[in-house]
Amino acid sequence: MGENGQLRSILKSYLIALIGGCLFTLLHLPLPWILGPVTGLLLSKIFWNNRTAASQPLRKVSYWLLGIQIGNTFTVHTFHNVQPYLLIYTLLTLLLIAICMVNAYMVSKWVNVDMKTSMLGSIPGGLSAVSALSESMKANTGLVTIFQTIRLVSILFIIPFAATHLFMDAGSQGAVQLPQTEQGAWWTIGLYVIMYIIARLTNRFIPSSLVIVPMLLTAILQVSGMHLYQFPHLFFVAAQLTIGVYLGHSISIRDLKKAGRLCLYYTGLSILLILLCFGLGFLFSKFTSLNMATSVLSMAPGGLVEMALTAQTTGGDPSIVSSLQTIRLLLVVLVLPLLLQWTLPKLEKHQRKEET
Repeated sequence: MGENGQLRSILKSYLIALIGGCLFTLLHLPLPWILGPVTGLLLSKIFWNNRTAASQPLRKVSYWLLGIQIGNTFTVHTFHNVQPYLLIYTLLTLLLIAICMVNAYMVSKWVNVDMKTSMLGSIPGGLSAVSALSESMKANTGLVTIFQTIRLVSILFIIPFAATHLFMDAGSQGAVQLPQTEQGAWWTIGLYVIMYIIARLTNRFIPSSLVIVPMLLTAILQVSGMHLYQFPHLFFVAAQLTIGVYLGHSISIRDLKKAGRLCLYYTGLSILLILLCFGLGFLFSKFTSLNMATSVLSMAPGGLVEMALTAQTTGGDPSIVSSLQTIRLLLVVLVLPLLLQWTLPKLEKHQRKEET
C-alpha cells in the first residue's frame, strides 16, 4: 500500500472511529471514545471487509497523553483521604489481582490461548495501559483488547446496577468529589515533553513506559504541590480515540473468530471477578469503618468516574471511592507490569517443561 493509500485508510479509520465514539457517547455507554472506535472498526471489518490503518506516532503520543491524564488525578488529598484504609485495601487488591492471574493461568491450560495473552486479558483494570503492555510483551493485543473489553463492559454494567439496587440510600446526597487541580503555567508543558523523551528512552527497560513514566512523574509533581498545565479535555478525547483506532485495527477477523469460541470462558472469569469484588468489599467493610457501598465500589476493578457516581446515589463516599480507585489504578499500571515481566518467563518455562 502506497503512502496515499495508507493515509486514506488512516483517515477513513478515524472517521469510522469518530462515528462510533459519538454513538457510544449518545447512548451513555462506558469508555465511549475507546470502545466506540473499537466497535465501529470491527463492524466495518466484519460487514464491509474494510481495510483499517493506524498511525504509530499518534499512538505513542496518545499513550503519553493518557499517562499525563492519569497522573493529574493524583493530589495530596488522594493519599490523605485513604491513609487509614491504605494497607488493608492494598492487600485485598493484590489478593484480587492474584486470584485473577491464577484463574487466567488455569484457563490458558484448558483452551487454545497463550499464557501471556490470557493473563494480560484478565488483568483487573487499566485497558489503555494493558494494551501498551501487551504490545511490549509481544502478546496478542487483539485478543487482549477483546478480553479486557468483556471484563470492562461486564463490570461497568453489572456493578453499578447491582449496587444501586442493593445499597440504595434515600438519604444520600452531595456531589462527586473527584480530584480537582489548578491550572499551571504554560512553561510546564516543557516538563511533559521531557517526560515523553524519558519514556521513549526507557521503553526497553520499563513496560508500557509511554503510559507509566508520564503518569508517575506527573503524579510526583502534583503531590509535591506543583501546578502543571492542564490540557483541554478534547486532547484526552483525541488520545482515547487514537487508542481506540489502534486497538480496533489490531483486532483481526481471525482474532474475532477465535475470541468467539473463548468469550464464554472470559465472560465467566468476569462474572467470577464481580463476585470476588462483592466478597472482598464485604471483608473491607468489616476491617474498616466504611459502609458496604463504599467498600464494594472501591474494590471494583474499573471505571473510577462511574463507581464514584454510583457511590453518590447509593450512600457511599465518592471521595473515598475515587481516591482508592486511583490507588488501585497505580497498582495495576505500575506494579503489575513489572511483576508480570518477572514471573511470565518463569511460568512459560514451567509450562513448556510440563508439555514435554
